Amino acid sequence: MQRHSFRTTVATATAALAVLTVATGCAVDQPGADAAPFDPDEEVTITFAWWGGEERNQITKEAIKGFEEDHPNITVETQSSDFGSYWDMLATQVAGGDAPDLITMGGSYPSEYAGRGALLDLATVSDHLDTSKVPADTLEIGQIEGKQYTVPSGVNALAAFLNPAVFEAAGVELPDTSTWTWDDFAAVTQQLSDKSPKGTYGTVPFANSSLLDAWAHQHGEAIFAEDGTVGVSPETVSAWFQLWLDAQKNGATPEASIFVEDSTAVPEQSLFGTGKSGITFAWSNFKADALGDSVIEANLPGEAEARGNRVGSTMEYAITSKTAHPEAAAMLLDYLINDPRVVDAIGTDRGVPANEEVRDHLRGSLTTVQQKEVDLIDEITASDAGARMPAPEGASSTGDIFTRLMQDVLFERTTPDDAAEQFISEVEGSLK
Repeated sequence: MQRHSFRTTVATATAALAVLTVATGCAVDQPGADAAPFDPDEEVTITFAWWGGEERNQITKEAIKGFEEDHPNITVETQSSDFGSYWDMLATQVAGGDAPDLITMGGSYPSEYAGRGALLDLATVSDHLDTSKVPADTLEIGQIEGKQYTVPSGVNALAAFLNPAVFEAAGVELPDTSTWTWDDFAAVTQQLSDKSPKGTYGTVPFANSSLLDAWAHQHGEAIFAEDGTVGVSPETVSAWFQLWLDAQKNGATPEASIFVEDSTAVPEQSLFGTGKSGITFAWSNFKADALGDSVIEANLPGEAEARGNRVGSTMEYAITSKTAHPEAAAMLLDYLINDPRVVDAIGTDRGVPANEEVRDHLRGSLTTVQQKEVDLIDEITASDAGARMPAPEGASSTGDIFTRLMQDVLFERTTPDDAAEQFISEVEGSLK
């Protein structure tokens, strides 16, 4: 999983999606608009598409082999690309009527594609798809207007990562992450920057609106309310921008130009990945392996229940509504979420398994880094904090709006108060 999930510019994909017209409308009552009667012995070819790098490509293809062995009459062709290109490609394919059968989704895209009738209501293929081993609140992540359009491949959560080597070199004691607050975070990052060599910092701002959403939950709010409207106040957003502006002015974080460069760096080349930052925020499946097993993965700072943190889908599987082979696609989806052979091949690359029986199977083969991830997911799940719900239709630009305004604040082109008002206004304007 890339370090800053759902940060890629989505203008091209959104524009392509906007011209999409699907004759079935917003709901699909019969499986696969172009489907023939199901013959379990018919030789068919289905296409499965996802985003990711070469490692994900290889382990996913390895996982699919088990499905093809079980179903020799079904051939699975694969498509993959980097995150940004994936959405451009998918929007073009769906609009052109030649979309893959099984696709990978995330962010607000399920709401947007389902809203245009491009996704299959999975209830129509329930005879071939067993979701009974996935907890109900996790399944709700894929429910839009009462219908199940996606199933999470796995779950993740936001996490704080601490590099003990940076703390040791600075002579700063590690914080107690079981109880730490944002004041504790500010104090320890200040100490790290003050006592470390020039060019090493306590932390770097996390250029992702998801951490703002956790902050909002700590204040009894959310970027998006349950009814799909903006649910965060200007005061809460402003306080978040102010926290990071103060950290920059105090030297706890690097200057804005370095922040911008670091926000697009791959993990191993980031300040944290090169040992130049003591703390970073990322998704729980962040690849911190290069720094060794000593890296600490912890819950967020904060005082609210579960620190405002919730589990969410790492990515989600969906079947396109015009597939000619909905049953075969559902059988592949069933295999991906329920068969232990899949996690034997991919581990936690697509998140901690949503199927808790498969998660238990995985425990026996976890690396130290993966065990820390699973422990955090277990902690948040046990808190009954719930799951992150689908972002409303039109919300795919929220991340870009936030990142741009965060940069404006840190470059002091605008004030936290003005940026907060603008954030809410622009996000409200983007919603359908």
